Amino acid sequence: MQTNYNFNKLCKILILIAICITCYGLIFPVTSASFSPWYGSIAKNIALSNNWTDLVLSNQDWLDKPHFPFWAAALSFKIFGINSFGYVLPGLVFHLIGALYTYKLANYLYKNESVALLSTLIYLTILHLLLSAIDVRAEAYLLGQIMPAVYYWLQYDEKFTLKSLLLGALFTGLALMTKGIFVIITIVSGLFCLWVYQKRLINIIHPKWLFALLLSFAFALPEVWALYQQFDLHPEKVVFGHTHVSGVRWFFIDSQFGRFFGTGPIATTNPPPLHQLFFIHTFLWAFLPWTVLFPVAIYYSTRYFKKDSQQNRNNTVILLGYFFISFIMFSVTSFQVDHYTNIIFPFAAIMSAKIMLDFANRNHKIYPIQQGLGILMLGLLAILIGLLFNGLILAGFILIELIVIAFLIKEWGQPPIIKAILIPFAAILMVFMFAMTVNGYLYHKYDTGFLASEITSQHPEIPVVDYITDSRALEFYAKNKYYKVNDLKDTLNLAEYYLVVPDKEIEKVKAYNLPKTTIIAQIQGNLPEKIIPHLGSSEKLKGNLDTFDIILVQNNQNAK
Repeated sequence: MQTNYNFNKLCKILILIAICITCYGLIFPVTSASFSPWYGSIAKNIALSNNWTDLVLSNQDWLDKPHFPFWAAALSFKIFGINSFGYVLPGLVFHLIGALYTYKLANYLYKNESVALLSTLIYLTILHLLLSAIDVRAEAYLLGQIMPAVYYWLQYDEKFTLKSLLLGALFTGLALMTKGIFVIITIVSGLFCLWVYQKRLINIIHPKWLFALLLSFAFALPEVWALYQQFDLHPEKVVFGHTHVSGVRWFFIDSQFGRFFGTGPIATTNPPPLHQLFFIHTFLWAFLPWTVLFPVAIYYSTRYFKKDSQQNRNNTVILLGYFFISFIMFSVTSFQVDHYTNIIFPFAAIMSAKIMLDFANRNHKIYPIQQGLGILMLGLLAILIGLLFNGLILAGFILIELIVIAFLIKEWGQPPIIKAILIPFAAILMVFMFAMTVNGYLYHKYDTGFLASEITSQHPEIPVVDYITDSRALEFYAKNKYYKVNDLKDTLNLAEYYLVVPDKEIEKVKAYNLPKTTIIAQIQGNLPEKIIPHLGSSEKLKGNLDTFDIILVQNNQNAK
Protein backbone atom coordinates (compact mmCIF):
# COMPACT_ATOMS: atom_id res chain seq x y z
CA MET A 1 0.00 0.00 0.00
CA GLN A 2 1.68 3.19 -1.21
CA THR A 3 0.78 6.11 1.06
CA ASN A 4 2.51 9.14 2.54
CA TYR A 5 1.85 7.59 5.92
CA ASN A 6 3.40 4.75 7.76
CA PHE A 7 0.03 3.01 7.94
CA ASN A 8 0.79 0.86 10.97
CA LYS A 9 2.18 3.82 12.89
CA LEU A 10 -0.93 5.82 12.04
CA CYS A 11 -3.18 3.02 13.31
CA LYS A 12 -1.23 2.80 16.56
CA ILE A 13 -1.61 6.54 17.12
CA LEU A 14 -5.34 6.40 16.39
CA ILE A 15 -5.75 3.38 18.68
CA LEU A 16 -4.11 5.29 21.52
CA ILE A 17 -6.36 8.30 20.87
CA ALA A 18 -9.45 6.07 20.81
CA ILE A 19 -8.51 4.51 24.16
CA CYS A 20 -7.94 7.94 25.71
CA ILE A 21 -11.28 9.24 24.42
CA THR A 22 -13.04 6.13 25.73
CA CYS A 23 -11.61 6.89 29.18
CA TYR A 24 -13.36 10.29 28.95
CA GLY A 25 -16.49 8.46 30.08
CA LEU A 26 -14.82 7.63 33.39
CA ILE A 27 -15.08 11.21 34.65
CA PHE A 28 -18.89 11.29 34.71
CA PRO A 29 -21.29 9.71 37.21
CA VAL A 30 -23.34 6.76 36.05
CA THR A 31 -27.01 7.72 35.88
CA SER A 32 -30.45 6.20 35.60
CA ALA A 33 -30.08 6.46 31.81
CA SER A 34 -28.30 3.09 32.03
CA PHE A 35 -28.48 -0.11 34.07
CA SER A 36 -25.23 0.78 35.82
CA PRO A 37 -26.94 1.88 39.08
CA TRP A 38 -28.80 -1.45 39.16
CA TYR A 39 -25.72 -3.60 38.77
CA GLY A 40 -23.61 -1.19 40.81
CA SER A 41 -26.04 -1.51 43.73
CA ILE A 42 -25.67 -5.29 43.70
CA ALA A 43 -21.88 -5.02 43.69
CA LYS A 44 -22.09 -2.37 46.42
CA ASN A 45 -23.99 -4.79 48.64
CA ILE A 46 -21.27 -7.42 48.13
CA ALA A 47 -18.51 -4.96 48.97
CA LEU A 48 -20.22 -3.66 52.12
CA SER A 49 -21.49 -6.99 53.45
CA ASN A 50 -18.50 -9.12 52.40
CA ASN A 51 -21.07 -11.70 51.35
CA TRP A 52 -19.64 -12.90 48.04
CA THR A 53 -22.23 -15.61 47.39
CA ASP A 54 -25.49 -13.64 47.53
CA LEU A 55 -26.67 -11.19 44.89
CA VAL A 56 -29.08 -8.75 46.56
CA LEU A 57 -30.91 -5.75 45.09
CA SER A 58 -33.14 -3.51 47.21
CA ASN A 59 -32.91 -5.98 50.10
CA GLN A 60 -34.27 -8.79 47.91
CA ASP A 61 -32.48 -11.89 46.61
CA TRP A 62 -31.73 -11.31 42.93
CA LEU A 63 -31.61 -14.07 40.34
CA ASP A 64 -31.08 -12.71 36.84
CA LYS A 65 -27.38 -12.69 35.94
CA PRO A 66 -24.37 -14.79 37.01
CA HIS A 67 -21.93 -13.44 39.57
CA PHE A 68 -18.66 -12.59 37.84
CA PRO A 69 -19.33 -8.95 36.79
CA PHE A 70 -20.56 -8.19 40.30
CA TRP A 71 -17.53 -9.83 41.89
CA ALA A 72 -15.24 -7.77 39.65
CA ALA A 73 -17.07 -4.52 40.45
CA ALA A 74 -17.17 -5.30 44.18
CA LEU A 75 -13.42 -5.94 44.18
CA SER A 76 -12.94 -2.63 42.38
CA PHE A 77 -15.07 -0.91 45.04
CA LYS A 78 -12.78 -2.35 47.70
CA ILE A 79 -9.83 -0.66 45.98
CA PHE A 80 -11.28 2.60 44.61
CA GLY A 81 -14.34 3.13 46.80
CA ILE A 82 -18.02 2.85 45.91
CA ASN A 83 -18.36 5.30 43.05
CA SER A 84 -18.87 5.48 39.30
CA PHE A 85 -15.18 5.09 38.53
CA GLY A 86 -14.95 1.94 40.62
CA TYR A 87 -17.97 0.46 38.86
CA VAL A 88 -16.98 1.26 35.27
CA LEU A 89 -13.25 0.49 35.46
CA PRO A 90 -13.29 -3.36 35.49
CA GLY A 91 -15.75 -3.49 32.59
CA LEU A 92 -13.59 -1.05 30.65
CA VAL A 93 -10.53 -3.20 31.34
CA PHE A 94 -12.28 -6.26 29.88
CA HIS A 95 -13.39 -4.15 26.90
CA LEU A 96 -9.73 -3.32 26.27
CA ILE A 97 -8.75 -6.97 26.70
CA GLY A 98 -11.27 -7.65 23.93
CA ALA A 99 -9.45 -5.10 21.77
CA LEU A 100 -6.10 -6.75 22.47
CA TYR A 101 -7.37 -10.18 21.48
CA THR A 102 -9.12 -8.81 18.41
CA TYR A 103 -5.63 -7.73 17.35
CA LYS A 104 -4.17 -11.13 18.26
CA LEU A 105 -6.92 -13.06 16.46
CA ALA A 106 -6.69 -10.97 13.28
CA ASN A 107 -2.92 -11.33 13.24
CA TYR A 108 -3.19 -15.07 13.88
CA LEU A 109 -5.65 -15.56 11.02
CA TYR A 110 -4.11 -13.29 8.37
CA LYS A 111 -0.47 -13.00 9.49
CA ASN A 112 -0.73 -9.30 8.64
CA GLU A 113 -0.14 -6.59 11.23
CA SER A 114 -1.93 -3.94 9.17
CA VAL A 115 -5.12 -6.02 9.18
CA ALA A 116 -4.70 -6.65 12.90
CA LEU A 117 -4.17 -2.97 13.75
CA LEU A 118 -7.05 -1.76 11.60
CA SER A 119 -9.30 -4.47 13.09
CA THR A 120 -8.43 -3.18 16.55
CA LEU A 121 -9.04 0.42 15.52
CA ILE A 122 -12.45 -0.48 14.12
CA TYR A 123 -13.28 -2.43 17.31
CA LEU A 124 -12.39 0.58 19.46
CA THR A 125 -14.54 2.94 17.39
CA ILE A 126 -17.73 0.92 16.92
CA LEU A 127 -20.50 3.08 18.38
CA HIS A 128 -22.21 0.47 20.54
CA LEU A 129 -18.94 -0.94 21.83
CA LEU A 130 -17.83 2.58 22.80
CA LEU A 131 -21.06 3.22 24.69
CA SER A 132 -21.05 -0.21 26.32
CA ALA A 133 -17.49 0.27 27.56
CA ILE A 134 -18.89 2.93 29.93
CA ASP A 135 -22.51 1.76 30.27
CA VAL A 136 -21.10 -1.47 31.66
CA ARG A 137 -23.24 -4.59 31.32
CA ALA A 138 -22.30 -8.23 30.88
CA GLU A 139 -21.29 -7.71 27.24
CA ALA A 140 -18.37 -5.43 28.16
CA TYR A 141 -16.92 -8.27 30.23
CA LEU A 142 -17.80 -10.87 27.60
CA LEU A 143 -15.74 -9.11 24.94
CA GLY A 144 -12.66 -9.61 27.10
CA GLN A 145 -13.56 -13.26 27.69
CA ILE A 146 -14.94 -14.51 24.37
CA MET A 147 -12.17 -13.05 22.20
CA PRO A 148 -9.34 -14.63 24.25
CA ALA A 149 -11.26 -17.91 24.43
CA VAL A 150 -11.73 -17.95 20.63
CA TYR A 151 -8.06 -17.13 20.09
CA TYR A 152 -6.78 -19.89 22.36
CA TRP A 153 -9.26 -22.53 21.13
CA LEU A 154 -8.20 -21.91 17.53
CA GLN A 155 -4.60 -22.41 18.60
CA TYR A 156 -5.61 -25.51 20.55
CA ASP A 157 -7.33 -26.86 17.44
CA GLU A 158 -4.18 -26.37 15.38
CA LYS A 159 -1.80 -27.78 17.96
CA PHE A 160 -2.21 -28.98 21.53
CA THR A 161 -0.38 -26.88 24.09
CA LEU A 162 -1.00 -26.69 27.81
CA LYS A 163 -1.10 -22.89 27.59
CA SER A 164 -3.88 -22.81 24.98
CA LEU A 165 -5.86 -25.44 26.90
CA LEU A 166 -5.64 -23.70 30.27
CA LEU A 167 -6.22 -20.16 28.98
CA GLY A 168 -8.99 -21.23 26.61
CA ALA A 169 -10.76 -23.02 29.46
CA LEU A 170 -10.15 -20.16 31.90
CA PHE A 171 -11.65 -17.48 29.66
CA THR A 172 -14.53 -19.79 28.73
CA GLY A 173 -15.17 -20.37 32.43
CA LEU A 174 -15.20 -16.63 33.07
CA ALA A 175 -17.68 -16.16 30.22
CA LEU A 176 -19.89 -18.87 31.72
CA MET A 177 -19.83 -17.02 35.05
CA THR A 178 -20.76 -13.81 33.24
CA LYS A 179 -23.59 -14.84 30.93
CA GLY A 180 -24.44 -18.54 31.19
CA ILE A 181 -24.05 -21.67 29.11
CA PHE A 182 -25.32 -20.27 25.80
CA VAL A 183 -22.07 -18.30 25.58
CA ILE A 184 -20.38 -21.57 24.61
CA ILE A 185 -22.30 -21.44 21.32
CA THR A 186 -20.65 -18.12 20.46
CA ILE A 187 -17.21 -19.31 21.59
CA VAL A 188 -17.21 -22.47 19.45
CA SER A 189 -19.49 -21.50 16.53
CA GLY A 190 -16.74 -20.44 14.10
CA LEU A 191 -14.61 -23.42 15.03
CA PHE A 192 -17.61 -25.70 14.50
CA CYS A 193 -18.14 -24.22 11.01
CA LEU A 194 -14.46 -24.82 10.22
CA TRP A 195 -14.81 -28.47 11.27
CA VAL A 196 -17.84 -28.85 9.02
CA TYR A 197 -16.01 -27.21 6.11
CA GLN A 198 -12.92 -29.37 6.61
CA LYS A 199 -14.95 -32.53 7.28
CA ARG A 200 -13.57 -32.81 10.82
CA LEU A 201 -16.87 -32.87 12.68
CA ILE A 202 -15.67 -35.95 14.56
CA ASN A 203 -13.84 -33.46 16.83
CA ILE A 204 -17.12 -32.92 18.68
CA ILE A 205 -16.61 -36.24 20.47
CA HIS A 206 -12.81 -36.24 20.47
CA PRO A 207 -11.39 -36.70 24.02
CA LYS A 208 -9.22 -33.62 23.48
CA TRP A 209 -12.27 -31.42 23.15
CA LEU A 210 -14.42 -33.22 25.71
CA PHE A 211 -11.68 -32.61 28.26
CA ALA A 212 -11.50 -28.94 27.21
CA LEU A 213 -15.25 -28.60 27.78
CA LEU A 214 -15.00 -30.31 31.17
CA LEU A 215 -12.13 -28.05 32.22
CA SER A 216 -14.10 -24.96 31.15
CA PHE A 217 -16.98 -25.96 33.41
CA ALA A 218 -14.49 -26.67 36.20
CA PHE A 219 -13.35 -23.04 36.01
CA ALA A 220 -17.02 -22.00 36.30
CA LEU A 221 -17.60 -23.97 39.53
CA PRO A 222 -17.42 -20.83 41.74
CA GLU A 223 -20.63 -19.66 40.05
CA VAL A 224 -22.41 -22.96 40.65
CA TRP A 225 -21.26 -23.01 44.27
CA ALA A 226 -22.45 -19.43 44.90
CA LEU A 227 -25.88 -20.13 43.41
CA TYR A 228 -26.18 -23.30 45.45
CA GLN A 229 -25.30 -21.41 48.63
CA GLN A 230 -27.77 -18.58 47.98
CA PHE A 231 -30.76 -20.52 46.69
CA ASP A 232 -30.54 -24.32 46.78
CA LEU A 233 -29.65 -24.33 50.48
CA HIS A 234 -32.55 -21.94 51.18
CA PRO A 235 -35.70 -23.34 49.54
CA GLU A 236 -37.78 -20.98 51.70
CA LYS A 237 -36.63 -17.95 49.69
CA VAL A 238 -39.24 -16.46 47.40
CA VAL A 239 -37.93 -15.84 43.88
CA PHE A 240 -40.16 -15.00 40.90
CA GLY A 241 -43.13 -15.59 43.23
CA HIS A 242 -42.09 -19.15 44.06
CA THR A 243 -40.25 -21.00 46.78
CA HIS A 244 -37.94 -24.00 46.24
CA VAL A 245 -36.13 -22.21 43.41
CA SER A 246 -32.87 -23.90 42.43
CA GLY A 247 -30.08 -21.52 41.51
CA VAL A 248 -28.12 -24.36 39.90
CA ARG A 249 -31.06 -25.33 37.69
CA TRP A 250 -31.53 -21.66 36.80
CA PHE A 251 -27.89 -21.42 35.70
CA PHE A 252 -27.92 -24.51 33.50
CA ILE A 253 -31.49 -24.37 32.15
CA ASP A 254 -33.87 -21.55 33.05
CA SER A 255 -31.64 -18.50 32.60
CA GLN A 256 -30.79 -19.30 28.98
CA PHE A 257 -33.28 -21.82 27.61
CA GLY A 258 -36.12 -20.03 29.41
CA ARG A 259 -35.34 -16.73 27.70
CA PHE A 260 -34.61 -18.30 24.34
CA PHE A 261 -37.86 -20.28 24.18
CA GLY A 262 -39.92 -17.78 26.19
CA THR A 263 -40.71 -20.30 28.93
CA GLY A 264 -38.71 -18.81 31.80
CA PRO A 265 -39.67 -16.20 34.41
CA ILE A 266 -37.83 -13.50 32.42
CA ALA A 267 -39.18 -13.64 28.88
CA THR A 268 -41.06 -11.70 26.23
CA THR A 269 -44.48 -13.29 25.84
CA ASN A 270 -45.78 -10.99 23.11
CA PRO A 271 -42.94 -10.01 20.75
CA PRO A 272 -43.65 -7.40 18.07
CA PRO A 273 -44.26 -8.45 14.45
CA LEU A 274 -41.11 -9.21 12.46
CA HIS A 275 -39.01 -9.18 15.62
CA GLN A 276 -36.64 -11.48 13.71
CA LEU A 277 -35.41 -8.35 11.91
CA PHE A 278 -34.62 -6.48 15.13
CA PHE A 279 -30.87 -7.06 15.03
CA ILE A 280 -30.64 -6.17 11.35
CA HIS A 281 -31.76 -2.59 11.90
CA THR A 282 -29.88 -2.54 15.22
CA PHE A 283 -26.68 -3.34 13.33
CA LEU A 284 -27.22 -0.34 11.04
CA TRP A 285 -26.64 2.11 13.90
CA ALA A 286 -24.75 0.00 16.43
CA PHE A 287 -21.82 -0.72 14.06
CA LEU A 288 -21.42 2.92 12.99
CA PRO A 289 -19.33 4.35 11.44
CA TRP A 290 -18.26 1.10 9.76
CA THR A 291 -21.74 -0.24 8.95
CA VAL A 292 -21.27 -0.20 5.18
CA LEU A 293 -17.97 -2.10 5.28
CA PHE A 294 -19.20 -5.39 6.71
CA PRO A 295 -21.87 -6.13 4.04
CA VAL A 296 -19.24 -5.33 1.39
CA ALA A 297 -16.83 -7.71 3.12
CA ILE A 298 -19.47 -10.45 3.14
CA TYR A 299 -20.20 -9.90 -0.55
CA TYR A 300 -16.59 -10.06 -1.74
CA SER A 301 -15.49 -12.86 0.57
CA THR A 302 -18.35 -15.11 -0.57
CA ARG A 303 -18.33 -14.09 -4.25
CA TYR A 304 -14.62 -14.81 -4.66
CA PHE A 305 -14.50 -17.59 -2.10
CA LYS A 306 -13.35 -20.30 -4.53
CA LYS A 307 -10.64 -18.07 -6.01
CA ASP A 308 -9.18 -17.19 -2.64
CA SER A 309 -6.27 -18.95 -0.95
CA GLN A 310 -7.06 -21.93 1.25
CA GLN A 311 -6.07 -20.01 4.38
CA ASN A 312 -8.32 -17.09 3.50
CA ARG A 313 -11.19 -19.48 2.78
CA ASN A 314 -10.71 -21.00 6.21
CA ASN A 315 -10.68 -17.53 7.76
CA THR A 316 -13.89 -16.58 5.97
CA VAL A 317 -15.63 -19.70 7.25
CA ILE A 318 -14.40 -19.04 10.79
CA LEU A 319 -15.35 -15.35 10.94
CA LEU A 320 -18.72 -15.69 9.21
CA GLY A 321 -19.48 -18.67 11.45
CA TYR A 322 -18.69 -16.71 14.58
CA PHE A 323 -20.84 -13.81 13.45
CA PHE A 324 -23.89 -15.41 11.88
CA ILE A 325 -24.60 -18.38 14.13
CA SER A 326 -24.95 -16.09 17.14
CA PHE A 327 -26.69 -13.42 15.06
CA ILE A 328 -29.32 -15.90 13.90
CA MET A 329 -29.69 -17.32 17.41
CA PHE A 330 -30.34 -13.85 18.82
CA SER A 331 -32.75 -13.03 15.99
CA VAL A 332 -35.05 -16.04 16.38
CA THR A 333 -35.55 -15.62 20.12
CA SER A 334 -38.34 -13.33 21.29
CA PHE A 335 -36.23 -11.84 24.12
CA GLN A 336 -34.11 -9.24 22.34
CA VAL A 337 -31.95 -6.40 23.63
CA ASP A 338 -29.76 -4.30 21.34
CA HIS A 339 -26.50 -4.94 23.20
CA TYR A 340 -26.67 -8.73 22.73
CA THR A 341 -24.86 -8.58 19.38
CA ASN A 342 -21.91 -6.60 20.79
CA ILE A 343 -20.04 -9.85 21.41
CA ILE A 344 -19.89 -10.70 17.69
CA PHE A 345 -18.88 -7.26 16.43
CA PRO A 346 -15.12 -8.02 16.71
CA PHE A 347 -15.47 -10.69 14.01
CA ALA A 348 -17.22 -8.18 11.75
CA ALA A 349 -14.45 -5.69 12.54
CA ILE A 350 -11.77 -8.12 11.35
CA MET A 351 -13.58 -8.81 8.07
CA SER A 352 -14.21 -5.09 7.56
CA ALA A 353 -10.54 -4.27 8.10
CA LYS A 354 -9.45 -6.98 5.68
CA ILE A 355 -11.70 -5.79 2.86
CA MET A 356 -10.76 -2.16 3.44
CA LEU A 357 -7.08 -2.98 3.03
CA ASP A 358 -7.74 -5.22 0.04
CA PHE A 359 -9.01 -2.13 -1.79
CA ALA A 360 -6.11 0.08 -0.67
CA ASN A 361 -4.43 0.31 -4.06
CA ARG A 362 -7.56 1.19 -6.00
CA ASN A 363 -10.07 3.93 -5.46
CA HIS A 364 -13.03 1.74 -4.52
CA LYS A 365 -16.37 3.52 -4.08
CA ILE A 366 -16.54 2.33 -0.47
CA TYR A 367 -13.98 5.00 0.45
CA PRO A 368 -16.01 8.08 -0.57
CA ILE A 369 -19.05 6.49 1.08
CA GLN A 370 -17.13 6.20 4.35
CA GLN A 371 -15.86 9.77 4.00
CA GLY A 372 -19.36 11.07 3.29
CA LEU A 373 -20.80 9.19 6.25
CA GLY A 374 -18.21 10.73 8.56
CA ILE A 375 -18.86 14.24 7.22
CA LEU A 376 -22.62 13.75 7.63
CA MET A 377 -22.15 12.65 11.24
CA LEU A 378 -19.96 15.67 11.99
CA GLY A 379 -22.54 18.01 10.46
CA LEU A 380 -25.49 16.56 12.38
CA LEU A 381 -23.44 16.55 15.55
CA ALA A 382 -22.61 20.25 15.16
CA ILE A 383 -26.34 21.03 15.02
CA LEU A 384 -27.08 18.99 18.17
CA ILE A 385 -24.19 20.58 20.04
CA GLY A 386 -25.53 24.04 19.20
CA LEU A 387 -29.01 23.09 20.40
CA LEU A 388 -28.04 21.51 23.72
CA PHE A 389 -24.94 23.28 25.02
CA ASN A 390 -23.86 26.78 25.91
CA GLY A 391 -21.01 28.48 27.72
CA LEU A 392 -17.73 26.66 28.20
CA ILE A 393 -19.11 23.28 27.10
CA LEU A 394 -20.27 24.75 23.78
CA ALA A 395 -16.96 26.57 23.34
CA GLY A 396 -15.05 23.37 24.06
CA PHE A 397 -16.97 21.35 21.48
CA ILE A 398 -16.65 24.11 18.87
CA LEU A 399 -12.90 24.19 19.46
CA ILE A 400 -12.64 20.42 19.06
CA GLU A 401 -14.70 20.47 15.86
CA LEU A 402 -12.56 23.28 14.42
CA ILE A 403 -9.39 21.34 15.21
CA VAL A 404 -10.85 18.23 13.57
CA ILE A 405 -11.95 20.17 10.48
CA ALA A 406 -8.57 21.91 10.18
CA PHE A 407 -6.76 18.58 10.45
CA LEU A 408 -8.99 16.93 7.85
CA ILE A 409 -8.49 19.83 5.42
CA LYS A 410 -4.74 19.59 5.93
CA GLU A 411 -4.79 15.86 5.22
CA TRP A 412 -7.29 15.98 2.35
CA GLY A 413 -4.58 15.09 -0.16
CA GLN A 414 -3.95 11.73 1.46
CA PRO A 415 -4.97 8.47 -0.28
CA PRO A 416 -8.69 7.57 -0.14
CA ILE A 417 -8.23 4.79 2.44
CA ILE A 418 -6.62 7.21 4.90
CA LYS A 419 -9.47 9.70 4.59
CA ALA A 420 -11.99 6.84 4.81
CA ILE A 421 -10.48 5.99 8.19
CA LEU A 422 -9.71 9.44 9.61
CA ILE A 423 -13.07 11.14 8.98
CA PRO A 424 -15.35 8.41 10.45
CA PHE A 425 -12.83 7.95 13.27
CA ALA A 426 -13.02 11.62 14.25
CA ALA A 427 -16.80 11.72 13.83
CA ILE A 428 -17.62 8.70 15.99
CA LEU A 429 -15.31 9.75 18.82
CA MET A 430 -16.98 13.16 18.88
CA VAL A 431 -20.39 11.45 18.93
CA PHE A 432 -19.20 9.41 21.91
CA MET A 433 -17.94 12.50 23.75
CA PHE A 434 -21.24 14.22 23.02
CA ALA A 435 -23.26 11.27 24.37
CA MET A 436 -21.13 11.04 27.52
CA THR A 437 -21.48 14.78 28.13
CA VAL A 438 -25.25 14.77 27.61
CA ASN A 439 -25.71 11.87 30.00
CA GLY A 440 -23.07 12.66 32.60
CA TYR A 441 -23.20 16.46 32.61
CA LEU A 442 -26.72 17.45 31.52
CA TYR A 443 -28.99 14.56 32.51
CA HIS A 444 -27.41 13.86 35.89
CA LYS A 445 -28.71 17.28 37.00
CA TYR A 446 -32.20 15.79 36.71
CA ASP A 447 -31.47 12.26 37.93
CA THR A 448 -33.71 12.09 40.99
CA GLY A 449 -31.82 9.35 42.79
CA PHE A 450 -28.44 11.01 42.29
CA LEU A 451 -29.74 14.37 43.52
CA ALA A 452 -31.48 12.84 46.54
CA SER A 453 -28.36 10.90 47.51
CA GLU A 454 -26.30 14.10 47.63
CA ILE A 455 -28.68 15.44 50.27
CA THR A 456 -29.22 12.30 52.36
CA SER A 457 -25.53 11.37 52.32
CA GLN A 458 -24.74 14.49 54.37
CA HIS A 459 -26.00 12.44 57.33
CA PRO A 460 -25.08 8.85 56.45
CA GLU A 461 -26.08 7.61 59.90
CA ILE A 462 -29.76 8.22 59.07
CA PRO A 463 -31.32 5.50 56.86
CA VAL A 464 -33.04 6.46 53.61
CA VAL A 465 -36.37 4.96 52.59
CA ASP A 466 -37.38 4.84 48.93
CA TYR A 467 -41.17 4.95 48.72
CA ILE A 468 -42.70 4.83 45.19
CA THR A 469 -39.67 6.67 43.75
CA ASP A 470 -38.01 3.29 43.02
CA SER A 471 -34.59 4.69 42.17
CA ARG A 472 -31.56 2.48 41.74
CA ALA A 473 -29.37 5.58 41.48
CA LEU A 474 -30.43 6.49 45.02
CA GLU A 475 -29.60 2.97 46.19
CA PHE A 476 -26.19 3.10 44.51
CA TYR A 477 -25.05 6.58 45.50
CA ALA A 478 -26.56 6.95 48.98
CA LYS A 479 -24.06 6.54 51.80
CA ASN A 480 -27.06 5.83 54.02
CA LYS A 481 -28.55 2.44 54.77
CA TYR A 482 -31.10 2.03 51.96
CA TYR A 483 -34.60 0.56 52.21
CA LYS A 484 -37.15 0.19 49.45
CA VAL A 485 -40.69 -0.23 50.79
CA ASN A 486 -44.19 -0.46 49.38
CA ASP A 487 -45.82 0.08 52.77
CA LEU A 488 -44.61 2.72 55.23
CA LYS A 489 -45.77 0.53 58.10
CA ASP A 490 -42.58 -1.42 57.41
CA THR A 491 -40.57 1.57 58.67
CA LEU A 492 -42.10 1.79 62.16
CA ASN A 493 -39.05 0.11 63.69
CA LEU A 494 -36.79 2.94 62.50
CA ALA A 495 -36.28 5.79 64.97
CA GLU A 496 -35.74 8.26 62.15
CA TYR A 497 -35.13 8.12 58.44
CA TYR A 498 -35.15 10.11 55.24
CA LEU A 499 -38.19 9.42 53.09
CA VAL A 500 -37.84 10.05 49.35
CA VAL A 501 -41.23 10.23 47.64
CA PRO A 502 -42.80 11.92 44.59
CA ASP A 503 -44.58 15.10 45.68
CA LYS A 504 -47.71 14.00 43.80
CA GLU A 505 -47.89 10.98 46.12
CA ILE A 506 -47.63 13.01 49.33
CA GLU A 507 -51.27 12.32 50.26
CA LYS A 508 -50.45 8.63 50.52
CA VAL A 509 -47.74 9.52 53.02
CA LYS A 510 -50.13 11.68 55.06
CA ALA A 511 -52.58 8.79 55.26
CA TYR A 512 -50.08 6.88 57.42
CA ASN A 513 -50.19 9.58 60.13
CA LEU A 514 -46.46 9.42 60.71
CA PRO A 515 -45.50 10.91 64.13
CA LYS A 516 -43.22 13.74 62.99
CA THR A 517 -42.33 14.70 59.45
CA THR A 518 -40.27 17.59 58.11
CA ILE A 519 -39.70 18.29 54.42
CA ILE A 520 -36.01 19.17 54.32
CA ALA A 521 -35.63 19.49 50.54
CA GLN A 522 -37.43 19.28 47.23
CA ILE A 523 -35.75 18.24 44.01
CA GLN A 524 -36.91 18.19 40.42
CA GLY A 525 -36.15 15.42 37.96
CA ASN A 526 -37.54 12.51 36.03
CA LEU A 527 -36.67 9.40 34.08
CA PRO A 528 -34.15 9.82 31.22
CA GLU A 529 -36.74 9.18 28.52
CA LYS A 530 -38.74 12.14 29.89
CA ILE A 531 -35.72 14.45 30.15
CA ILE A 532 -33.10 13.80 27.46
CA PRO A 533 -35.38 14.33 24.39
CA HIS A 534 -36.32 17.78 25.74
CA LEU A 535 -32.93 19.12 26.84
CA GLY A 536 -32.95 21.52 23.89
CA SER A 537 -36.24 23.17 24.93
CA SER A 538 -36.48 24.74 28.39
CA GLU A 539 -40.28 24.96 28.13
CA LYS A 540 -40.75 21.29 27.26
CA LEU A 541 -38.14 20.31 29.81
CA LYS A 542 -39.96 22.19 32.56
CA GLY A 543 -43.19 20.44 31.63
CA ASN A 544 -41.57 17.04 32.09
CA LEU A 545 -40.04 17.71 35.49
CA ASP A 546 -41.60 16.07 38.53
CA THR A 547 -41.05 17.25 42.09
CA PHE A 548 -39.75 14.84 44.73
CA ASP A 549 -39.80 15.43 48.48
CA ILE A 550 -37.06 14.46 50.90
CA ILE A 551 -38.73 14.15 54.29
CA LEU A 552 -37.11 13.59 57.66
CA VAL A 553 -39.38 11.20 59.54
CA GLN A 554 -39.01 10.78 63.32
CA ASN A 555 -40.93 7.90 64.82
CA ASN A 556 -41.78 7.21 68.47
CA GLN A 557 -38.89 6.97 70.89
CA ASN A 558 -39.33 3.22 71.36
CA ALA A 559 -38.44 2.63 67.73
CA LYS A 560 -34.95 1.35 67.02
